[in-house]
Amino acid sequence: MRFTQMNIKSEILKSLDEIGFEKPTKIQEAVLPFAFEGKDIIGQAQTGTGKTAAFAIPILSNLDCSINRIQHLVIAPTRELANQIYDQLNILGKYTCSKIALILGGVSYEKQKAALNSGVNIVVATPGRLEDLLAQNKIDLSHIKTFTLDEADELLKIGFYNEIIKIMNKLPKKRQNFFFTATFDEKTKKLSQEITNEAKMISMSSGLETTEKIDQNFVVVSEEEKLITLVKFLDFKKPTASVIFGRTKRRVDELASALQELGFSAVGIQGDMVQKDRTSVLNRFKDQKVNIIVATDVMARGIDVSHVDLVFNFDLPEEIEYYTHRIGRTGRGTRIGQAISFVKKPEVGYIYKIMTETKSIIKEISIPSKEHLQTVWEDHLINKLSSILEDAQNKHWREDVVQKDILERYSPRELSILLWSYIIQEKGLRKNLKLTPEPPVRYKKNNDSNKGRFQSRTSSHLEKRNRRNFNSKKREGFRH
Repeated sequence: MRFTQMNIKSEILKSLDEIGFEKPTKIQEAVLPFAFEGKDIIGQAQTGTGKTAAFAIPILSNLDCSINRIQHLVIAPTRELANQIYDQLNILGKYTCSKIALILGGVSYEKQKAALNSGVNIVVATPGRLEDLLAQNKIDLSHIKTFTLDEADELLKIGFYNEIIKIMNKLPKKRQNFFFTATFDEKTKKLSQEITNEAKMISMSSGLETTEKIDQNFVVVSEEEKLITLVKFLDFKKPTASVIFGRTKRRVDELASALQELGFSAVGIQGDMVQKDRTSVLNRFKDQKVNIIVATDVMARGIDVSHVDLVFNFDLPEEIEYYTHRIGRTGRGTRIGQAISFVKKPEVGYIYKIMTETKSIIKEISIPSKEHLQTVWEDHLINKLSSILEDAQNKHWREDVVQKDILERYSPRELSILLWSYIIQEKGLRKNLKLTPEPPVRYKKNNDSNKGRFQSRTSSHLEKRNRRNFNSKKREGFRH
């Protein structure tokens, strides 16, 4: 099916055509017909499946241009996700009468109040700032036609239940509701029942499964060897864009700094950064001004960049759910991605549990050997020399000085050795860069109905199956 075969307004079809979208994703194809009928939707889908457009298209289709009021409200758990939704609504609504306001913390109240007074008809917000504006009577939600919660499970995890209920009580009783979540436990189910009315349940996954478009791998490596192992993979794989996840803010800061010292184009992002800096980092990564971003789990869902082709779990996440969210930064849309997890020996059992819970096979691969890297580094040497020569010619440096001071002192063989040594040192394969050690993950049981039950018969069977698959593939070696 194509978008042109669905009940989508021509203005939106024009935007879809401009950005090259011809066919809906599975979640869009399932949601849109019911949404156009005015039904409430509970949608469960993995990240990167196109769920934002699944509610954005119906919202934009349901705008009354004659009403100068806020008609649609979208709530997201983080500023980064709110920004993404805002951007996508603007792209899809380019030829509609949409006027969209972004309401979130870390931004001037006065600017947001001014935006609200300018006649907006769609508001995208985080709960905290929206509740503040409601308390000040600075926003009128009495004309809301649709109410959307995106990543409702994350909203609850952060602790926004009370804020959501307070906001909901300010809305008209008669409205359409879109409730989207990646996972669906009892708390999420309870909230969905409070918000929606006779909703159509559309599930693309149970929430923890990983997409088949991501090649999942792991290497067993000591804490001390993690950094040099990462450098080897980055050199060998040469990703267009890579996301590296660390467990703590300290880890992110140290690792980003180390990669910069090693000559990589890398930046870090974590929750302690002010909003302006976080937005700047994400924009630089999105615009490909840097090609490596190091992040904490809090930032996992905020990184929505289609060209990410490699994700590293430098540290394994403490919650299995975050494994899914992390690797979901790659393999988005129709693209293929790869995820590599660094596993310390005490964590090998934990990677089995991740396999079991996510119903995926995570294959062990080898760390790139010296032989694999030799060609890579030789190419780097040639490229570096070419760059130096080009730079020298542009600066018109004095060749007679070079001949006298260098060429007469060293043989061609000695010069090549010196250049090789210089570039390897510049590349940063040094031993003096160290990171503060992080302890191995200890799996924590969860009381939720679908978590922590690894001793059950089904789970035990799955774990044994994964061990068999793991052992059969264990020696397949490093794959190009």
